[in-house]
Amino acid sequence: MKKKMVGTLAALAAVSMVATACGGGSNGASAPETKDSTVKENKDPVELVFYSMSRDSEASFNDRYGEAIRKKFPNYTIKYIQRATGSDLQDLINAGQRIDIQWDSIGSFPGSNMVFELSYDMTELMKKHQVDVSRFEPSLIDAMKQLGNGAIYGLPVYNERMALFYNKDIFDKLNVPYPKDGMTWVELNEIAKKLNVEKDGVTYTGFSPSVNHLFLVNQYSLPLLNKDLRSNISNEKWKQILDLQLLQPTQNPVYQKAMANNKGKILDLNQFAKDQSLAMFISSPILPQVMKDELSKFNWDVVSEPTMPDAPGVGPQSYPGYFAITKTAKDKDAAMEVIKFLTSDEYQMEYSKKGIMTTLKNESIQKALGQESAFKGKNYGAFFYNKFPAIADKTIQESQVAILGTYTKNLNKLSAGDMDINTFMRTAEEESNKLLDSLNKK
Repeated sequence: MKKKMVGTLAALAAVSMVATACGGGSNGASAPETKDSTVKENKDPVELVFYSMSRDSEASFNDRYGEAIRKKFPNYTIKYIQRATGSDLQDLINAGQRIDIQWDSIGSFPGSNMVFELSYDMTELMKKHQVDVSRFEPSLIDAMKQLGNGAIYGLPVYNERMALFYNKDIFDKLNVPYPKDGMTWVELNEIAKKLNVEKDGVTYTGFSPSVNHLFLVNQYSLPLLNKDLRSNISNEKWKQILDLQLLQPTQNPVYQKAMANNKGKILDLNQFAKDQSLAMFISSPILPQVMKDELSKFNWDVVSEPTMPDAPGVGPQSYPGYFAITKTAKDKDAAMEVIKFLTSDEYQMEYSKKGIMTTLKNESIQKALGQESAFKGKNYGAFFYNKFPAIADKTIQESQVAILGTYTKNLNKLSAGDMDINTFMRTAEEESNKLLDSLNKK
């Protein structure tokens, strides 16, 4: 496996400037797709093999991608290999199994596509097939270029971005005004205080963070590792994030009691969606699909994730999924046509209506988010409300060892007051650097 750095601080700065200038949904409609006059549609039978580290079931693959591809390309045979025991990526490579299109989230992509040396620069193929990258949200393309040192190993087919879900029933019961789009974390914490209440035998709490996303999609675009491939947790900006988004909402008597009742763990989706005792929680537009039954049992809505006081109008990072043609792909033109279709206005509009966040700038597609879902009428525009920041630099190293785990490991102790912030950061830094040292010795 290759051990190499795939990003630099300079690249992060450049990406940040582009993303800040371009923003998100306010950019207007993207350039229209052009009719391809240089590439003839492949009429011959083609088999395309898909693979992902996600462990998605075959039914899930078919629902999201397979059936749509087969309908568009009836002469293509679409095969999906689900990751399972005996079919990990290394197993398939050892067995000589060809993979034509491999996809993963931005967090998993370096550890799969790049570590296993499947990467193929699609730049020239994209030009041949007239794929217009200006149609995409710029930060998604810039993030892939950072990973590939300028090469484009994959195109973003779906996106994830966080927003603030809230239980309107709790707000009504406690007579507290609903949150609004455009709030800051300071404003949210003032609202949360009013919702930390014990009433009718129930311990209600105002807000609890999604702990992984505190680090993965932070609004400052802080990477987990610095330019020297060492822990970046000592950056002072992390203290601001942890103070506003974790400590202030959780370090009060009512939340501490609820946390104790939760075996000392920070409250999460269970308390929000199942117990209905947590008033506000950060999640993505996929939540109404994966927890449809639970969310059907109470009145909820969503507003934009609050912003940091010194970063007004800047929302959380995106967490996209990239589809990549591998270097082993047998028919790269056919694979390119499929990915071009998955990033087309046609496909993106259909799945935006179902509640899948688009990767395109097209405002019509963005505004269609969730229109035909089980929860149509909710404020899905919240996911596009604030500007898109640069996506923090990703590295192969952080995908090979559990850097994120060293950052989240002691958050329960920090929230409970059993560890101070300086000890927390020092411990996380030491443990993450120890993991990196062990990786370098291999």
